[in-house]
Amino acid sequence: MSTPETVPGYRLRAEREGVGLSLAEMATRIKFSKSLLGMVENEQRTASPELIAAYERVLGVDMWRKDITHSNLLIVDKAGRATLLAGVEKGDPGPLRNTPTAHRTDVSLGSVVSEKAAEWFRRWAVEGDTATLRTNSLSVIAKLPGKVNADLVVQVLENDPKVRRLIVASEISRLTQLDWKVALAGADDPTTIPEPRKLAPKLAKGAIQPKGTESRWACTYLLTRMVSVLGR
Repeated sequence: MSTPETVPGYRLRAEREGVGLSLAEMATRIKFSKSLLGMVENEQRTASPELIAAYERVLGVDMWRKDITHSNLLIVDKAGRATLLAGVEKGDPGPLRNTPTAHRTDVSLGSVVSEKAAEWFRRWAVEGDTATLRTNSLSVIAKLPGKVNADLVVQVLENDPKVRRLIVASEISRLTQLDWKVALAGADDPTTIPEPRKLAPKLAKGAIQPKGTESRWACTYLLTRMVSVLGR
């Protein structure tokens, strides 16, 4: 397993709610009783390794990813997600224009996004009028299957320096939990990242993960630019 043997129930509940699944929907998907899930999520019972693995099958092993250290992250519940996506389908990005999204928000949006909304995200990833909108859109597109979406993510990262800076800083922040300003400085010059040898193994692991095109790209980008300090 990729997770600890014991996980607090509140963490399982937060991850489930983060992608907009009700307790009943989760119970149906993983074939555990709703009452058991309720007791585990309210910490009246301990989550078994089998139950944790079942949550991972639905939510992905990257459900354990830490959020970036930005002080203002967009986190939506199921109702908020529906409202946000309704606006997206009409061409209105709402808070996505200026507020960075939490990882759980990207996953939640990507899990239910319609093709019409996905088209807007693809358009905004390239043509969005703010770097934040382009970055948020790219992060949602990166959660969608298919080579077309993966190729678009790589295209934007290679050609849009502002988006690249935010994505790389996010990876530094997530993996190190350093202050956001320090992470931005590290994106500008990866050789300045504190304790690079501690970060390198995490980057190596992220560079070969099967999911998360933007994260995989950012990890590879950072490793290649930290070679000079890793050899010291």
